[in-house]
Amino acid sequence: MAKSFVTAYHNLSVMLEAGVPLLRSLHTVASGSESRVRKTFLALADGVSQGDPLAQTMGRHPKVFDPVDVMLIQAGETSGSLAELMGLLAKWHESSQRTLRRMRSGMLLPILILTLASFIAPVPGFVLGGWRIESYLLAAVRILLLFWIPAGMIFLIVRKTPKTGPLRRLLDRIVLHVPLLGNAMYKLAISRYCCVFHMLCKAAVPVADCVSMAVAAAGNAVVGDMFRPAVDSVKAGESICQGFSRRLPKEFIEMWSIGEETGTLDNVTKRMAENYAEAAEFGLNEFARWFPRFVYFLICALMVYYVFRNAAHVMTMYDGGDYT
Repeated sequence: MAKSFVTAYHNLSVMLEAGVPLLRSLHTVASGSESRVRKTFLALADGVSQGDPLAQTMGRHPKVFDPVDVMLIQAGETSGSLAELMGLLAKWHESSQRTLRRMRSGMLLPILILTLASFIAPVPGFVLGGWRIESYLLAAVRILLLFWIPAGMIFLIVRKTPKTGPLRRLLDRIVLHVPLLGNAMYKLAISRYCCVFHMLCKAAVPVADCVSMAVAAAGNAVVGDMFRPAVDSVKAGESICQGFSRRLPKEFIEMWSIGEETGTLDNVTKRMAENYAEAAEFGLNEFARWFPRFVYFLICALMVYYVFRNAAHVMTMYDGGDYT
């Protein structure tokens, strides 16, 4: 979600808490926002003016609003705590954007170095080997494609894979096994589950619904499956933590159990969401710190390969008596 939409969420929350009617709040947010946000919020205002719930109107714009957002807004409307949930959503998306920005900033320098190295590596062949400019550029492009084709394939797989189904579950399982990144995404999924459970509890949503709705917010199908049995556990009259998979962290299950026993599950899930979010952010920062080093290693290996290959080519020319 774009930063402008996060700001719109925050402004809408402030106005609703101040007692401003929803329709007027939507128009006010739209008037002070950029073009795309203004167009979207005017469409929301139009739907609300016709008597449709806000969540239903948001559901008509799946490319803009995440299904989890729609689910939480629906819960907020049902419980009468729309303003509070809107504010919590703004903080959630703001935290997610901050982590994403750090990941992107950590990749800028490796991409720049990779591009420069792609044009530097073929220089010996161009200077000493008598390459034409076309051959030099072709060699540089080939080096770039060695990195960009796999990167493009990964990007397309991540973007085009459906959000549900066996392919998504397979992709989520692969992500969990990536060094550093997998552990961070695992903790992030736990944080998202706790955060959404907390928000739904604050919205006075029934516990059984909180448990089932929070599963969809985990963001990782494999981790979500670890929470899913808790739905049946609650319906059977048992505690929530009895249904959790034993693959979840032991301290997580113990803290959840304490929250249920003491009646402070709302506060416990909030603290756990913050703790696991911090741990996930640290893991993502570590991945952003080490992944460029891995790219540097690949670049160095590629440079060494091209240096030796071009040196061998030049030596072959001299051994053959070609001094021109």
